[in-house]
Amino acid sequence: MAGISLGELIKFFNEVFPILPGSEKPEQALRQFHAEEIGVIQVIRSPLQLWAQGDILEPIPFIDWTEEGEPVFWEAPGMIMTSTCDLDRKENIVLCPCLKLTELKELSAYKSIPENTIFDFLFLGKCLTGDEWVVDLSHPMTLPRQRIEKRIEEGNISRKHSLTDKGWYLFITKFAIKYLRSDDFETMNQR
Repeated sequence: MAGISLGELIKFFNEVFPILPGSEKPEQALRQFHAEEIGVIQVIRSPLQLWAQGDILEPIPFIDWTEEGEPVFWEAPGMIMTSTCDLDRKENIVLCPCLKLTELKELSAYKSIPENTIFDFLFLGKCLTGDEWVVDLSHPMTLPRQRIEKRIEEGNISRKHSLTDKGWYLFITKFAIKYLRSDDFETMNQR
């Protein structure tokens, strides 16, 4: 099984993702996702007219489990993972929690999270409360679409942000890397 060169990877990204406006070369398109460059442009303050994949809603209920199997309920802003085209026709919507970066200080990878090099997290930069925020891609929660729509109509959930075009490309890239990586060599050989 042959490896892929950096040039082939850039060519692949160029074919899969159209080059974003303002990027003349594929290398520049990849570099623009570095956290220092996206901090002020990745998340837009005003949500899109219609809700979309990557929108941040607040508050969203999430659930964890204790070692004894007891549920622990908590609320946080949540980013919509469901594809935009499915938001109006599917019964359920998948969201992942948004956490303040400072809440993750205990993690060994804490300093790498703002570089967007950790698969489990999508670094958003400053938004919501003005703090630096991160989406925990490892903690999806499924909720009924009608419940979310009703709570938005009642004013109990609000749409805070939508992703910009560059933010959306980074989001789908991180999501694909997190959930669509190929298996290890041994597992692939067994397939």
